[in-house]
This record gives sequence, structure tokens and C-alpha cells, in this order.
Amino acid sequence: MIHDIKTHFDNEYPREGCGIIGIVKGKKQWFPCENLSQTENDFILSSKDWFTVKKKADILAIVHNHLDNDNSPSENDINYCNTLGIPYYIFSYPDMELNIVEPKQNFNPLVGRDYKFGVQDCFEAMRDWLFKEEITIPQRGAFEENWWQKDLDYFTEEVIAQWGFKKVSSPEKNDLLIFAIESNKGNHCGVYLQNDVFFHHAENRLSCRESLYPFWGEHIIGIYRHET
Repeated sequence: MIHDIKTHFDNEYPREGCGIIGIVKGKKQWFPCENLSQTENDFILSSKDWFTVKKKADILAIVHNHLDNDNSPSENDINYCNTLGIPYYIFSYPDMELNIVEPKQNFNPLVGRDYKFGVQDCFEAMRDWLFKEEITIPQRGAFEENWWQKDLDYFTEEVIAQWGFKKVSSPEKNDLLIFAIESNKGNHCGVYLQNDVFFHHAENRLSCRESLYPFWGEHIIGIYRHET
């Protein structure tokens, strides 16, 4: 497997290479993935590759390399590892020394978080609020930023049903709200509290409680209730 990973890194050089190690029928398997990053010293794993692998394997680790024989994790590596809840295998390149970064549980306040896509955003705010209410949402996949502009949709009814939610017509406390802002696809989410107030985390803002009206309510495309 190390040989296959190294070959992928060789082919990607001078960009970072990335991929996934999964478990298929009880054995480890390497799945090379596309790096969508526009810079050489970073990686953004394709979410299409992520979901393709997830359909056929249990994901064991996300793999990428650092150039110039460095395998120390960046701040982004640590943050995304913690957010996904999956180990990061970081290889130095070209000597292929492995550093395994294990995820740690984040305990951030719910209100007043700074926004950072993929780490502290609407999905994580929604997930953490519902966890406080004893409703568990699976950890996210490898979401791509501005996915709705790339013909991707992470908030389909099929996906949300896998989280244990069903679509309803009017909101009650702890219902999941999906919004479409300047898009025909869901690109924002929040949690309904009561009295037309919801909790969410919008880009370039702090996480907060906010009234649904007059703005946000006009953009709701789905209300979902957890089936307990």
C-alpha cells in the first residue's frame, strides 16, 4: 500500500497528493483522490471522491503528504481532523515518514463562534446544538466550499433521512431548517428554537440566535424533524 501511495504522490508532485484508506471486507485499501486546491502546499479532497469511497468502504483515515520531508500537521490539518472525527495520516515527501494525527473532541461555546468553513460553520453549529439536545447527526463528509455552485448537494431529503429526520410542514423546537440563499440548492442550515427564533452560523458572522423574519424565513426550502 505504501508503494501505491508513494506512486500517487509522485504523480501529483509538486502539488500535495491526497486520498483515503478504507476497510473493504476486513482489509485496508488505498483510494487515491483528486486534490482540488489551487495552491501547491495545501489539499482539498474532492467530495465526489469522498462519497464514492464511502459507498464501498469504511473510512479509516484521510491521507496526504507535505513536501520537503515535513510531516508535522498544520493548523488546518488539526482542525479538519477534529471536525471530521477521522485520523489524518500525513506523510513527509519524498522520504515517506508517517505522522498520524488523531481527532480530539472540540468543546466550543455554541454562541459567538467565529466562522470558518469546514470547521466552524452552519453544519457544525447545527450538529453541536442538536447534540446538546441529545439528537446525534453523523459527522460531515468532505464538504467542498460553495458546493451549490458546483452541482453538489449535501442537504437532499435522501441525505437528511439518513440522519433520522423526516420532512414536515411547520416547525417545532429542535427541527432542522434548510435554506437556499441565492441558489436552487440548500446551502445553509439552522435549528428552530421557538417563537420564530432559530440558531445558526452564517458566513462572516458569529453563531447566534436570530429571528426567522423578515429575511431568513423566505428562504426555507425544508423543515425536518428527528424521528425518536
